Amino acid sequence: MARPLQSGLNYFPLDVTFDQDDKIALIESDFGIEGFTVIVKLLMKIYSEGYSYHWGEKEVKLFSRRTGIAVSTVTDIVEAGLHWGLFSLPLFNDYGILTSRGIQKRYFEAVSRRKDVPVIREHVLLSEQEIEKYPNLSIVSLYPEILAETSCVDSDVDSTELMSTLTTQSKVKESRVKESKSSSQDEKGSNDSDDDLLHILKELESKVQVPTPQIEKQLKDWLALFDQSVILEAIRRTHMSGKSFAYMNAILTDFQKKGVRSFEDISAYDRSFKNRQKSFTNHVSKSESLPDWAKDEYTVVDDPVDEDMNQKVMDSLNRIRQKRQH
Repeated sequence: MARPLQSGLNYFPLDVTFDQDDKIALIESDFGIEGFTVIVKLLMKIYSEGYSYHWGEKEVKLFSRRTGIAVSTVTDIVEAGLHWGLFSLPLFNDYGILTSRGIQKRYFEAVSRRKDVPVIREHVLLSEQEIEKYPNLSIVSLYPEILAETSCVDSDVDSTELMSTLTTQSKVKESRVKESKSSSQDEKGSNDSDDDLLHILKELESKVQVPTPQIEKQLKDWLALFDQSVILEAIRRTHMSGKSFAYMNAILTDFQKKGVRSFEDISAYDRSFKNRQKSFTNHVSKSESLPDWAKDEYTVVDDPVDEDMNQKVMDSLNRIRQKRQH
């Protein structure tokens, strides 16, 4: 069986003058040694994953737990890192990831001897000319159709400009889709739907995880089936369980199977679920009753003595004893 391809690094370069960097110095001036510790451990995590790391509520809590540093402090330090340019603020805002040009350059250098290293075009901060130095990189895109259309972009174009082009074309495509649908949909209803989706995405990001384009598409599909309140309730339950979007998706799938469409239906769904649990518990308790010997009231009852059998046993023992004496 082939070994799985490794995406991260086992170690990464840390210059002896790392703490002299102005960005690090600014963070240390506000947070002291905790600031330095958080940044170094974040770099360790990023490089262990590759050239970026998704940073959401779950990751913050786990990071805090493992480092022993308060969630609020970790959050403030990361925000400072974004503010001072230690991490890319645009990529964090757009995709919820922590990365930087320096991180990416060091990573691409470290994996230069590997084959077919996957890299997401929209996450890359290096220019096209810089990327060409690493022929082993396999460029993929979150928007493959748009990437194909922009494949003829001049190599001198900076990645920021390319990202702007991608975003612009993406918006054009979205607007065309909206225009084609507007002929069959009421304009007010469409606006309401967009507002509902925006609210759902904000709730998802604040309570579960940063939504990806794939998740956004899936939420649009769910919104066509459920009231907004149903999806928000699924987000709440996922948040309370500390799970990811996959868990939330499973909730909505079960809602669909059980005929839930509005928030009012959820009460009936919950009652039905509790009844099923109660029925199952009763069934188990009836079918798996305790044996008599395990019951508190059980007492040992001796079997009645058979006198004839007892005499035969005694006679047999006496004969054995007599033989031993001779």
